[in-house]
Amino acid sequence: MNNATLAGNHGTWEGEMDIYRYQELAYLAVPVMLGMEFFMSAKEEKKGGKETPLGSYVLDFFGFVFTALLPAIFIFTIWAVEAKTFPLQGMALAKLDRYAVLFFFVGGWWQIFLFGALRARRIKAKEVGKWYLWGPLISLGVFISFLVLWDSPWNLKWISLIFYLLIFGTLNVLKAGIKTIERTMWVLSIITFIMVNIMFILLESLV
Repeated sequence: MNNATLAGNHGTWEGEMDIYRYQELAYLAVPVMLGMEFFMSAKEEKKGGKETPLGSYVLDFFGFVFTALLPAIFIFTIWAVEAKTFPLQGMALAKLDRYAVLFFFVGGWWQIFLFGALRARRIKAKEVGKWYLWGPLISLGVFISFLVLWDSPWNLKWISLIFYLLIFGTLNVLKAGIKTIERTMWVLSIITFIMVNIMFILLESLV
């Protein structure tokens, strides 16, 4: 990953963005898939009941946030920073850009774990195999590991990939049920989310 991303050192707009910006845009597949999982979970909540449960509205709301709102803010911030469209708000946009990069791009792991928790919760009521969960989860893990950490030091992309496979292998060796998998994914999502925000605070103190 380009270190300029974390340091807030952005390139100038000359008709072509730096390569890491295209990596960030490609990454938006993750929040969009997470948003779709929220929508499908909301649809599952609505089944079999005469009244629409409140939880389904909450899930639909987060589906909209991840499929539309947050990607739109992410894209707008990249454009505004690279094109220097709002020079008077340069500092505020730079900070928002750094947080967006960490929250989405570098913080992709917590979103994948959240995706896993939602899907595990949804398939508890469905007659489907565990690969309905593990297939997309491992694919997203591979995608993030190589997209975000391709140029990273210390073989971090392989560490990330091994971490995903280790989670998959451990839960399968232990023959964990769907409920245990769901809880594990929630815990991993929360821990990773907290770590990303701590990282942001530390980086902000250095920039």
